[in-house]
Amino acid sequence: MAIEATNHIAANVALTATQNGASNKQQAKFENVQDYAKYLGERYGVYRANKTIEGIPASIDISPAFLQKALDDPEKMQWLEENLEAMQSLNTSMFMGTLTYVGYSIDSEGNMTMISSGNSDPDGEIAAANAKRKQEEAREKERFEQKRLEAKKEEQKRLEEWAQKAATEAVSGSFQFSLSGDNAKALQLKLVNALQSGIALDTKA
Repeated sequence: MAIEATNHIAANVALTATQNGASNKQQAKFENVQDYAKYLGERYGVYRANKTIEGIPASIDISPAFLQKALDDPEKMQWLEENLEAMQSLNTSMFMGTLTYVGYSIDSEGNMTMISSGNSDPDGEIAAANAKRKQEEAREKERFEQKRLEAKKEEQKRLEEWAQKAATEAVSGSFQFSLSGDNAKALQLKLVNALQSGIALDTKA
């Protein structure tokens, strides 16, 4: 007979990020909580109904009040994304039986609660279903990363086109540079940089 178990773990300390931590990432800018929540949903599966972690059905919920605090405080935003990153993987060997669900919630003060459910899974059916979902989860991560890289390339392309346009306009126009200082090489370098960027410069060293 199958044995079911449910565990509730509450904590208000940060998890340790097991992959590349958000502390090493440049924080994006968001207009409002809705935009931030959308980003967290796409990147970490926050609020997503079909979210899985290691193929296990999962959920991640965050209080809108705490999202606002994170939006206003870079340290809270870093803490939040470090923990969301850590939530994306599980050490399933520490659980008895086969996990059937895992959920995280963060309240308005940043207190974190984790809920997990499991089954002895004598026939291995749950483990097989988890494995299948894990494969789809990996494919979804690849799609997200590809989409992110394409967006980055498109942005780089726009910047290069803008720079090229500015340089072209600079060649056809006239410029006046006013440079002063006591180091000729430094002044020459400033002049070269200004000409290459196509931007008029009026500075004093």
